Amino acid sequence: MEVALQDDPAFLTPGYFGVGRALDLASQLETSRIRVNVIWSRVVRSAKAKKKPKHLAYDWSAYDALVNAVKPRGIRVQMTLTGSAPAWATGNKKVGNYKPKPALFTDFVKQTAKHFAGLVDRYSIWNEPNYVGWIAPLKSGPSIYRNLFINGYNAIKSVDPSAKVLIGETSAYSLPRRATAPIKFLRAVANSGHLTADGYAHHPYDFRHSINYNYPGKDNATLKTIGNLTGALDQLAASNRLTTPAGKPLDLWFTEWGYMVKGVRYGLSESTRAKYLTQGFDMAVANPRVREMLQYLLVKPKKGYGFFDMSLVSRKGSQGAAFKALSKWAKNAVAAGKIAKPGSAPAY
Repeated sequence: MEVALQDDPAFLTPGYFGVGRALDLASQLETSRIRVNVIWSRVVRSAKAKKKPKHLAYDWSAYDALVNAVKPRGIRVQMTLTGSAPAWATGNKKVGNYKPKPALFTDFVKQTAKHFAGLVDRYSIWNEPNYVGWIAPLKSGPSIYRNLFINGYNAIKSVDPSAKVLIGETSAYSLPRRATAPIKFLRAVANSGHLTADGYAHHPYDFRHSINYNYPGKDNATLKTIGNLTGALDQLAASNRLTTPAGKPLDLWFTEWGYMVKGVRYGLSESTRAKYLTQGFDMAVANPRVREMLQYLLVKPKKGYGFFDMSLVSRKGSQGAAFKALSKWAKNAVAAGKIAKPGSAPAY
């Protein structure tokens, strides 16, 4: 299993205390992967235009800098290609996630994969497509996502056949009028014919409860109830609706996870967070289907994003108990051969 980390402001901008220091901290956590969201409307020029420009131009400079920065540290970058979509590629002609158009998504994905061929070896298609904030309206999510994924998968494989493409990136449980349960969503995506993917990406959050809480609902899948999801993936493979290229059930990549800091809604004390984080990583590494476990956020976010604060260090780099506990866990896990050592070849 690989240990991964995501904090786009810390790794893609010179904010906080600099990318170099953020990567130093990432190395202390034995991080093999940095996940970043590549936002379609932010990298394509003329995103606010209501009519698609005749010639599309992209700016990947921030991502280029990160790919180059991680090389000496044995860390690889993985990219989630996602919205918001440009105005000319949505159903309401506004920059956002209302009915993003899969056909227009294809060029963005293809050009990104072509630009990073040989440098980035893992992609996933869209972020939390079962959540209305990422694809709207909610009822249209499965059909839109199915086409986004098919177009994205084919586009990547056409220019970089060796790159791996993950499906899913689903949130963990249903929320009234906001999120479809991930397994219900997955079945709807896969019900219209066979799909091929290299793995399943999922966000098994449950920051509202203790680490051992059995979240109710057979179509939900938190870290504690992840057997719901692996069982569904096995069933979909058996019925030839969703498989790897080799015809096998998909394994899991946990591409977001964590617990809130004290002072925000659902926040926990540092001692409790330290306990839950290490227990959660233990649960992931003990599951042979889990290939990656990602801690979401490294640095305390700026004020506008403080409602989702799962950070491990302050904006000055001070390390809390959660960081220290996870760092110790990771070092012990590498020494015991339980997790991948940064720089080692990924096992697919």
